[in-house]
Amino acid sequence: TFGKSGNFNILIEELLGPSLNDYFKLKKRFPLKDICMIALQALDRLEYIHSKYIIHQDIKPQNFLIGRKDPKVIYLIDFGFSKKYKSSRTGKHIQYKKLGKLFGSLAYSSINGNAGYEQSRRDDLESLGYMLVFLTKRYLPWNKIKITKNIKEGKDTIEEEIYKMKKSFKPEKLCEGLPEEFIDYIKYCRKLEFEQDPDYNYLKNLFALILSKQNQKNDLKFFWISKKEKNLVTKTDENNNSKRD
Repeated sequence: TFGKSGNFNILIEELLGPSLNDYFKLKKRFPLKDICMIALQALDRLEYIHSKYIIHQDIKPQNFLIGRKDPKVIYLIDFGFSKKYKSSRTGKHIQYKKLGKLFGSLAYSSINGNAGYEQSRRDDLESLGYMLVFLTKRYLPWNKIKITKNIKEGKDTIEEEIYKMKKSFKPEKLCEGLPEEFIDYIKYCRKLEFEQDPDYNYLKNLFALILSKQNQKNDLKFFWISKKEKNLVTKTDENNNSKRD
């Protein structure tokens, strides 16, 4: 529910379970089937908020939470950096321009977002691609970037070094060892124009195709739904609540 209390606006949301990042920290390797099912739900979430003229701007594993009542459902949270990319009244799209600052996570930001440019729908989708690669391979090349001579001498910042590395990494190299559909996904997102309407169905079909090639189905039987994993969910949830307390 939502409403007002005195001078404050109040929003009450459903209490959710652990995030995808919580599972990653438990050193759980995400099966390829689960990655594809995560991708399909994440794309559904982004397509929905984009249909409301909103971009998220902070796509990362910490912001995808598993439902407590129904662990088959993955939720997208934290709209602290979200903004309107198009006016609901006029339909006018925001302009592409240099902002000079990054919104969201440095590791998962799009190349243009990393460079400090205004973001749009394409950037959310590109960020999701990096997140999926990370969950599958357990790392991104720029996550452990070394302090270079340029950084030491003050010529570059960490942000600039990561931007250069991210831009230089071709999709084929970034997605090495993964199904070719991951490469197609990254290529497509990087080629999208600033105001272009993304083809969400095309992107979803890429992951549906991986499932088909693996003789798997989008049956929502995630690895965390088993009895053993449910206990881990409860334990992780209790730890998170304890930290918040």
